[in-house]
Amino acid sequence: MPEGRLAFLTGATGFIGSRLTRRLAEEGWRLRCAVRATSDTADLERLGAEIVVGDLLDVDWLAGELAGVDVAFHLAAVYAVGIVDVAAMERTNVGGTRAFLEACERAGVPRAVYVSSTVALGPVVEGEGDENTENVGPFRSHYERTKVEAHRLAVEAQRRGLPVTVVCPAYVYGPGDGGPGAALMADALRGRIPGFPNPPAWFSYVHVDDVAEGIRLAAEVGRAGETYVLSGEHCRVDEYLGRAAALAGRRISRLRFPPALARLSAMVCDGISRATGLRFPLTRENVETGTGWRWLHSHAKATAELGWRPRSLDEGLPETVVWVQRHVLGRR
Repeated sequence: MPEGRLAFLTGATGFIGSRLTRRLAEEGWRLRCAVRATSDTADLERLGAEIVVGDLLDVDWLAGELAGVDVAFHLAAVYAVGIVDVAAMERTNVGGTRAFLEACERAGVPRAVYVSSTVALGPVVEGEGDENTENVGPFRSHYERTKVEAHRLAVEAQRRGLPVTVVCPAYVYGPGDGGPGAALMADALRGRIPGFPNPPAWFSYVHVDDVAEGIRLAAEVGRAGETYVLSGEHCRVDEYLGRAAALAGRRISRLRFPPALARLSAMVCDGISRATGLRFPLTRENVETGTGWRWLHSHAKATAELGWRPRSLDEGLPETVVWVQRHVLGRR
């Protein structure tokens, strides 16, 4: 491995983590990546990363692997909306974060970065929120609830004096997405979305490469004990998917459903999904999350203190649509 600072990472094989490891390697960092035994580590090995296999809930093991690192990054999380494995989500999102923070304290890590989410900050009634926005519920999904709980653990660790910086990415998109975002875009390109709740929700869309750069900057020039929002261009979800469809030569439905009808339809779809295993674009959780809320937060602090600037959807969306067409829909 090249000489340089040593970074420890969880979630290094994930959507954001894989981009972050590549970015750190480009900057000359040495990498120590904690993975599960079933993880595909080929890309990490090509970067020269040291692969350590273990249980991310094992504080003793984590503390041992954290010895000698310059910065520890915690990205491991389960991101899913709809019919989800609640136990697995709580175990990873909450339990994994608790174990990581405790292990950092035990090992005396000089710097840690926890990757939270603007979901943990919650929606706003009007305008934009910021790093101080508080999500007090009610929660629209199990993912939201678990990220709120994990975020609170990180803030409590900051107050105890742990040198941890928290970053909160907004709605992350880009090539390589294997999660709900790419699935939703694929449904839109297939014409599988019959309509949207009225009114549709607003989200802030940020490219995955910009998020990776923001996390790196938070580690290098961000202040310990602070939180930074990594948001992007604000756009209503139907407009976002409409722009994606237009790039693919398609159109999305213009139908808008009353919230009560959308919720009822989603409950029926959830029941069928549980009985058959079939996946529907309409679920109770995505209806609750996507109806009327403003998931909008300002990245002014990250821009001012980190020098971070995200790209626009015009810059980032075309390559994302091409990737979804090729790798999710199988089109050339």
